[in-house]
Amino acid sequence: MEKTGNTEKIKYDFNTAANLEVYMLNLNDWYRVTSREFRSFNGKRRMNGIEYNGSIYHYATNRRANKSLFPKGKIIEHNWISVRRPND
Repeated sequence: MEKTGNTEKIKYDFNTAANLEVYMLNLNDWYRVTSREFRSFNGKRRMNGIEYNGSIYHYATNRRANKSLFPKGKIIEHNWISVRRPND
């Protein structure tokens, strides 16, 4: 049987055990998030209270994102359409 879904190991450029927070513009406050959300958030991020300016990746992938092409203050998703299976 063929493996499907999350088969690639996600890269983390930071300590995943740290206190990871993102700044939500519409709520005017910092909120704690998981490491997967933290690495894909296009906005202010901080780790253990210190601002973090690392790479931003598409959610659940290892593809780097160009943050200027995506809305600020949101998680960058990877909208991918399969050529082999377009209805999946």
